[in-house]
Amino acid sequence: MLYVARDSEGKISELHPISIGEAREALPTDHPEVLQFIHERWRQNELDQLDREFVRVTEDLIELLISKELILFTDLPDKVQEKLLRRKEVRQKTHYLGNIGIGGDDIIPI
Repeated sequence: MLYVARDSEGKISELHPISIGEAREALPTDHPEVLQFIHERWRQNELDQLDREFVRVTEDLIELLISKELILFTDLPDKVQEKLLRRKEVRQKTHYLGNIGIGGDDIIPI
């Protein structure tokens, strides 16, 4: 059994192995609504991961275009420059902390 909480539309909004908070309704693990909720969350997690990876691909592409002098960093809008610099700074700090491969200056393998 799993315990579910529902939103205002009656759709499952939380799923827990024990009754906790608003999750008091017990449903079997193979209940269609439970399976749908799990599938939707799995699919959303997969999309979120792909989005994070795609952001890094985009950053690498911008770096490549700049290194080949096809664009200038200063050609980019100010907000884009700020975001790229901040992400690079955070990645370098992560890299220096010894978390190689978790977002340092390494290129994402394709």
